Amino acid sequence: MIQSSFLISVYFASGIIIFFLAVMILRHSARSIVNWATAMVLLFAGFGPTLTAFGLLMKQHLDQGVVLFQNLSMSFNYIWEFFFPSLLLFSLVYPRRHRWWRFLRKLDWLFFLPHIFHLILMMFMHDTIDVEGVVHPVSRLASRIGIFGTFLIKSVNVAVVLINLFVKAHMQLFSLVNILYAAVALTILISSIRSDVPPRVKRQLKAVAIGLGVGIFTYSWARVVPLLAGMSMREDVSMMFMNASLIIGGGSIAYAIVKYQFLGLKMIARRGIVYAVTALILASVYLLTVRQITSFIYRYTGSRAEFLETGMIILFIIIFQPLMGRIDEWSERVVLGSSKPARTKIKELMSELASMIDEAKLKERVCETISDVFGVERVALLSIDEIEELSFPGDSNVIEIITGAAEPLQRKDLLAMFGVVGRNGDGRLQRENAEDVVDAPVLLKRLSNYSVIVPVVHNDSCNALLLIGSSDDNIKIDSEDYMLLSMLSSQIASSLSNIGLLREVLDKKLMEEELNIARNIQLNLLPSSPPTVERYDLAAVSRPSKFVGGDYYDFIDNDGMLALAVADVSGKGVPASLLMASLQASLRGSMDLLERPSELIRRLNKAMCRTTSVDRFVTMFYGYLDTENDRLMYTNAGHLFPVLVSEEGEMKILDYSGLVLGVQEEFDYDAMEVPLSKGDLFVVVTDGVTEAERSDGEYFGEERLYELIRTSRKMSAEEIKNQVVNSVMEFSGNGRVMDDVTVLVLKRME
Repeated sequence: MIQSSFLISVYFASGIIIFFLAVMILRHSARSIVNWATAMVLLFAGFGPTLTAFGLLMKQHLDQGVVLFQNLSMSFNYIWEFFFPSLLLFSLVYPRRHRWWRFLRKLDWLFFLPHIFHLILMMFMHDTIDVEGVVHPVSRLASRIGIFGTFLIKSVNVAVVLINLFVKAHMQLFSLVNILYAAVALTILISSIRSDVPPRVKRQLKAVAIGLGVGIFTYSWARVVPLLAGMSMREDVSMMFMNASLIIGGGSIAYAIVKYQFLGLKMIARRGIVYAVTALILASVYLLTVRQITSFIYRYTGSRAEFLETGMIILFIIIFQPLMGRIDEWSERVVLGSSKPARTKIKELMSELASMIDEAKLKERVCETISDVFGVERVALLSIDEIEELSFPGDSNVIEIITGAAEPLQRKDLLAMFGVVGRNGDGRLQRENAEDVVDAPVLLKRLSNYSVIVPVVHNDSCNALLLIGSSDDNIKIDSEDYMLLSMLSSQIASSLSNIGLLREVLDKKLMEEELNIARNIQLNLLPSSPPTVERYDLAAVSRPSKFVGGDYYDFIDNDGMLALAVADVSGKGVPASLLMASLQASLRGSMDLLERPSELIRRLNKAMCRTTSVDRFVTMFYGYLDTENDRLMYTNAGHLFPVLVSEEGEMKILDYSGLVLGVQEEFDYDAMEVPLSKGDLFVVVTDGVTEAERSDGEYFGEERLYELIRTSRKMSAEEIKNQVVNSVMEFSGNGRVMDDVTVLVLKRME
C-alpha cells in the first residue's frame, strides 16, 4: 500500500510538472511550430504518468461510483502514445527545419494517423470479441433463412476469429511502430547535433537526445524485449517501465530548459512557477478565510452572503498582477543576491537607450551597466567600423559566423565554432585535432581575449559587438543572462539604427544647406539678367535637375558687341557644377579672343584637356554678335545644333559641330558666320530639352522643339523662353525632368 501510494505520488507529480512545462512553452509563444512540437511532446509525455496515477488511485478506492470513470480512463490510456509522432514532428523542426520539412509541412497530420486509428481501436475493441455472443444471435437468424444459414454462421465465425487475431496482433506489435517513430526522430536529432549549429544548441540537443535515447531503451525493455523473447512481464512492472520512459524523455527537455536554456525558457519557466505559486497562495487565502467567513455568516444569519464572495473575487483579481510582480522581483533578488536585480538594471538601461541620440554616451552607459551587472572591469561595445579596423583581409567570415549564431557566445563556444579549443603554452590558438599552432584569423584571436561575445544584429547584419570580461574572468552565463543579453542586444541594435538614421537625416539636412549655398553661388555665376543690346531682344534661363547642375550660359558685353555661350558639362550635380564654374572662369579669362570664336574654343579645349580627367567633357556653343553688321560669328564644340527662324517662318539648322571640349587637346574648330535679318529668331538649348522623357517613354525631341519655336516666333524672347520651358515641364509630367534644362533666345527686332 505504501509502495503504491509512493508510485502514485511520483507519477502524479511528474505528470503535472511535465504538463506545466508544456503550458509554459505555449504561453511563451503559441505561434512557433518549434514551441508547438515541444509542447506536444511534453503534453503527451505527461499524459502517461498522470493517467497511471489516476488508475492506481481508483484501484485503491474502487466503488460503484467510480467504475464508469475507471473504464473511461482505461479507454483513454493510450493517448500518451501520441508522444511518438509528436517527437518525430519535433525532430523535423528543431534546431532548424529539416530538408524533409518543406515536403511534409502540409502533411504533418499523417504522422498522427496510425495512432488515431490505434486509439479508436483500443477504445472500442480493447477486449476480443465474444464468439458465442455474436454467433448465438446469428444462429437464430440462420435457422430462419434455410440453406444459407450454415454458410452465414461459418462466415461470421471466420470474421470474428480474424478480427480477434488482428486486434491481438495490433496490440502486441503496435509498440514496434512507436519504436520506429522514436528511432527516426532520434536519428534526425543526432544528425542535427553533427550539423553546423551553435555550441549551446549542440549541448541542448545532446541533453535531449541522451534523455530520449534512455527513454526509448526503457520503453523497448518494457514492450519489445518481452515480445521478442517470448516472455511475459507483470502489468505493473511493464507500466513502471513505460512511465519511466516518458518521465525520462520529458525530463530531458526539462533538464535542457534549466541547464542549457532550451528555447530560452528558463526565465519563462521560473516566472510560470511564480505565477502558479501566487495563484495557489490566493486560492488558499480564499478557501481558508473567505469561505470560513461566509460559512460563519450563514450559520448565524441564514444568509449566503454571495456579495462577499463576489467582492473578494474582484479584489483578488485586482491585486493578483501587482502581487505576482512583487513576488517575481523578490524571487529574482533572492536568487541573484542583489538589492536591485540584474533584470531590473538591464530594463532600466534599455529604457534609457530607447531615447539616446549620442552613440558615444550609449556606449559609455552600456559598458558601465554591464560592468556592474557582471562584476567585470573589461567591457567594450565596438561598432562595425571599429571591428573592421581591428580586422585583416580574410576575417570577414568571423563576423558572418558570429552573426549567424545570433546569440551571446561564451569564449569557448566561439572558439569551438572555428574548431579551436584554446591556447598553447605560447598563448597561440590550437586546433582540436592537431598539435600545431593555428594561423587563426586576427579578429578571432582578438575576440578570444574576451569572455563573452554578444553580436548586435539588425536586419540580419552585424552592427556591433558587445564584448564582456577578459578571458581570465571566465564568466559563466546562465539562461537568464542569455535572455537579458539577447534583449539588450536587440535594444542596442535598434538604438544604433535610430542614431544612424538621425545622423543620416542631419547629414542630409547639412548637405541640403550646403547645396543651397552652392546653388546660390552657381546662380550668381550666371547673368542675373540679359544685357541690353540695341535692336535685339535677349532671354535665357537654366534649370538644374538637382540642387546644382552642369548647364551654363553666359552673356559678355564687349563695347556694344555681345559674346554669348551655352554649354553642357557631362554629368549632373556637384561635380558638373564645379567643372561649369571652371569653364566660366576660363571663358571670362579669354576676353582677348571674344571676337574670334574658333580660337577661343580651341584655347578652352586645351585648358580642359590639361586640367580634367578623360571621363569629363563639355559640349559648348559659342557665338559673337556683331551688332553693327548684324551677323553672328560662331563655332560649335559638339553641342546640340542651334536653330535660326526667319520672320516668315523659314527654319535653318546651324549644323556645324567640332569635337567636344576635353577629349583631344589638338583640334581645330571652324569659324562659322550667319547674317541676322529683321525678325530673325535664334534659339540654342541643351539636351535636357530634347531628351525630356514622358512616362510612356516618349522623348520631347527636336521636331517638337522646332515646331514650337516656329509657331512662337512672333512672341518676345522672354515669352519664347518661357514657352519652351513650360512645354518641356508639362510634357515630362509633375514639372520634373531628369537633366538640366537651359534655353537661350536671341531675336533681332529691327
